[in-house]
Amino acid sequence: MAPYRRLLFYLALVFILAAVVNAQSPAPDEIYANQNRTPAGKLVNGLLTIHLEIREGTWHAEAEDGPPLYVQAFAEAGQAASIPGPLLRMPVGTTVDVTIDNKLKKPATVFGFNTRPGDPKAGIEIPPGESRKTSFLAGAAGTYYYWARTVSPEKDEPYLQDAQLNGAFIVDAPGAVVPDRVLVLNLMFTRADAIHKVVETVSINGKSYPFTEPLEYTEGETIRWRVINPSTSEHPMHLHGSFYQVMSMGDSESDTLYPENERESVVTQNLLDGHTMMMEWKPEHEGQWLFHCHFNSHISVEERVPIFIPSEVPNKNAPQHVALHDMHEHQDATMPMKDMAGLVLVIHVRPKPGTAPYVEAAAVHKIDLVIEPEAGGGTTPTFSCSVREGKKIVASENTMGPPIIVTRGEPTEINVVNHLHRPTSIHWHGLELDSYYDGVVGGGTATRVTPAIAPGASFIARFTPTRAGTFIYHTHFADEDQLIGGIYGPLIALEPGEKYDAEHDKVLVVGARETGFFPKRLTLDGAEQPSPMVLNRGVKYRLRVINIAPDLVASIRLGTKEHPATWRALAKDGATLPPSLAKQSDATLHIDSGEVYDFEFQPETAGELAFEVKNIFGAAKLTETIVVQ
Repeated sequence: MAPYRRLLFYLALVFILAAVVNAQSPAPDEIYANQNRTPAGKLVNGLLTIHLEIREGTWHAEAEDGPPLYVQAFAEAGQAASIPGPLLRMPVGTTVDVTIDNKLKKPATVFGFNTRPGDPKAGIEIPPGESRKTSFLAGAAGTYYYWARTVSPEKDEPYLQDAQLNGAFIVDAPGAVVPDRVLVLNLMFTRADAIHKVVETVSINGKSYPFTEPLEYTEGETIRWRVINPSTSEHPMHLHGSFYQVMSMGDSESDTLYPENERESVVTQNLLDGHTMMMEWKPEHEGQWLFHCHFNSHISVEERVPIFIPSEVPNKNAPQHVALHDMHEHQDATMPMKDMAGLVLVIHVRPKPGTAPYVEAAAVHKIDLVIEPEAGGGTTPTFSCSVREGKKIVASENTMGPPIIVTRGEPTEINVVNHLHRPTSIHWHGLELDSYYDGVVGGGTATRVTPAIAPGASFIARFTPTRAGTFIYHTHFADEDQLIGGIYGPLIALEPGEKYDAEHDKVLVVGARETGFFPKRLTLDGAEQPSPMVLNRGVKYRLRVINIAPDLVASIRLGTKEHPATWRALAKDGATLPPSLAKQSDATLHIDSGEVYDFEFQPETAGELAFEVKNIFGAAKLTETIVVQ
């Protein structure tokens, strides 16, 4: 037999044997997306009985006929496995009897089946094929979760096949239960192999946008969510068009419910890895809105689960495979906002019955925001923004747009003029405005859909600021070059009669000239090497601190590690802080993309201070010198 025929024979034999094995092997269980609407188990006379299993199966983070991922998940015995796991919900005072079967061929360590508050490291070890039972009192009311480790039981980091092994654990306070929704955020990586690169998949209640559940509400309706983040990444969760109140913050084992007068109103709340929050909000405008992570990497179309198919490109050494992000079924049919993916929820707000149609007030304040073509050379493009009011023109300094100054209660229109060679859009981050003007392409209403601003075209955004504070304007177009290239700037709303005083009102906008979580080129007010800032001792200054870098988890410090300066917190995301939080503290800050803080700072000693911005996930840092005279 000729060598090549012998090779063909052996290859055919391999395929036949593989087909026989596949035909004899049971198909992996399908894992469904759990929208956390129905509690699992049986609750009778203060006793919740639940029988759980840990299984392996096939999960479709996108369409049900889309690309599959083989993962581990919890299931209620006799039911399909789900991501997240079955919802455990009970009132205070409940006793929980739980049985857990490990159906895997490897050991599992299960956490979170204990009285709250409890020890986050107190796990139950279950050998492969065995079961364990435990009974405990539910404990304190709050938002918690349970989870398991199989890939790396010695670590608390879920990131591979076991990253989806978690579920919500809700203990309701005595009395009537306020209707809410439970949203579980997950993140996992697939293992790299010879063909596939590492793939990150993020999901909300078991689905990744554009396949997350669209939510529907009515204008003026009070909405309560419990948001749970068992993943290994923090997520700055941003709500468009409305502020929300942070009612509680916690983790898997403890939860703190804030008194009503101590609750922050925010548009972006950083939810740390392994943490939970309960939030409440009320939409005031109809239309389509977004709730999403503000890390660009977690809402980029690159978050789509890739499909790998054989390439037609010949290669003598190995078969070629290519990842196709545009071959997903239903990609264009589900949502008009198709330039995003990942940790995104779309919220449809219906008009309140009987309300009069929305009528725009005649603009009192008219502004032009002009976005210019790429300027300069280099590997990373830069853009120039200028603000025109009548005959006054303020152009970009460095790689950032100039401040736009508006007034609370004053009807305003901003004409965005696009001189680029590509489309763009501008989002008015933190403003409560009509959905059509929010700046998300495909947003708005059925009769007015927000367009992209085409090259050479313009778009007028109309709004009336409802509060004074610090906000952001920034591109919301799916073009990462635009954000790192400087299409953003501060938007400052003043009280009526107040004048902007740049001498005592200092804006500090943190950006990056690279995408991803490890940028090395940071910027402050658009500059990689910022000029010194001069302040006078004994004088009070307002510091408006903004992080608009695409994926930056930053630590900020004014002063030195041994001798930090002090400042007084004033506002978060443009909303005044409650008195209990508006207090003097060391001038240090953990700030994620999309967050905004205001501080009052009064230097008392002449000399130099360092304003340091550092990337927590890398060695990159930037320092601006503050000269106190």
